[in-house]
Amino acid sequence: MCFHPCEAECSRNEIDQPLAICSLKRFLADYEYRLAVNGERLAVKTDNRITEKIAIIGSGPAGLTAAYDLARLGCKITVFEELPVAGGMLYAGIPEYRLPRNIIKTEIDAIKKLGVKIKTNTRIRKLSTLQKQGYKAIFIAIGAHKGLKLGISGEDKFACPDSFPQDSANGGGKGFLDCITFLRNVNLGKKVKIGKKVIVIGGGNAAIDSARTAIRLGSQVHIVYRRSRNEMPANKWEIKEAEKEGVKIHYLASPVKILGEKGKVVAMECIKNKLGLPDSSGRRRPVPVEGTEFKILADTIIPAISQQPDISWLPADHKLEISKWNSFVVDEETLATNLPGIFAGGDCVTGPKTVLEAIAAGHKAAKSIDRYLSRTPNPNPRTPNMKLQLPQKRKKKEPLCPSSL
Repeated sequence: MCFHPCEAECSRNEIDQPLAICSLKRFLADYEYRLAVNGERLAVKTDNRITEKIAIIGSGPAGLTAAYDLARLGCKITVFEELPVAGGMLYAGIPEYRLPRNIIKTEIDAIKKLGVKIKTNTRIRKLSTLQKQGYKAIFIAIGAHKGLKLGISGEDKFACPDSFPQDSANGGGKGFLDCITFLRNVNLGKKVKIGKKVIVIGGGNAAIDSARTAIRLGSQVHIVYRRSRNEMPANKWEIKEAEKEGVKIHYLASPVKILGEKGKVVAMECIKNKLGLPDSSGRRRPVPVEGTEFKILADTIIPAISQQPDISWLPADHKLEISKWNSFVVDEETLATNLPGIFAGGDCVTGPKTVLEAIAAGHKAAKSIDRYLSRTPNPNPRTPNMKLQLPQKRKKKEPLCPSSL
């Protein structure tokens, strides 16, 4: 799950080619997997001098990494997961052809062997309830599982319910659903039926994943992306693979209107763009060209323009500081929220990023929670979170080992 940016910057490029870091990591991962399957993986040493209970909400890469690190320090970890399986976006968002499920299961089993409890099908209602149950710290790592709306005509009229059951032949949805719902249901093994003509809107990896998944379900797939190929944020090799599989990409085009008949999607009206001045992202802004409207026939439309955290589980009186993007506001150095003992990290703070960035957040959260519980002062405190007085100060901690993920 590494997009190996170091290879592009490798100084070896000036001579011949960069060091194959990604391939080397793949070799090590395959080697470790074979050891695990054969029961030859070395046991991970833990420090059993800590007794604190810690709750982690979300079993994605950030939550699992924090659980691994804290369990190695001896903490009693319980991970609460709303979905029926652990893994978060690793399982529910990334297609199996990119990340085999046996790999995820092997890594999660290794974490469980450290004593980490993972409770699936469990939706947390109040953080105060966890605190009353004796959890001395809470790490929120719920990811960003809510798709953003396009804001165009017909979007709400033809939207499928969140569960996205079936196509029109089975009395289900109307043909418009976000990529998170689509990928989640496919990855969870639900019987998902989409039309023969599918349009995916967006240019990121989620859009490519949705398009290639739809291809595997037997559909003809078009991607509509508002900028040129150079600005497309998806991994370049993923774009090439999608095109090889038959995905047709319409560059410099934006959706304008969802068209339907008898309550079902039949097409999407688009408009062509030209590139203007750079926007806040540093990429040139797409500018619609009047009089260039065109239609693409479709019976299923899947927007994949970005995601945000789903915070509907929080009660109205939660008191956590939330940004205008529904993300948790935290101290950048510690990932501490504005409430004592509660931390947050990963996509629910940064918005959708890479798996590696979520893993990094899990490592940081584990270190901060360890510091918080041991009453070690934070050099740059944003809030008074690090002042919790516990009955006994722990010994100086040893460095955390890398996560098995």
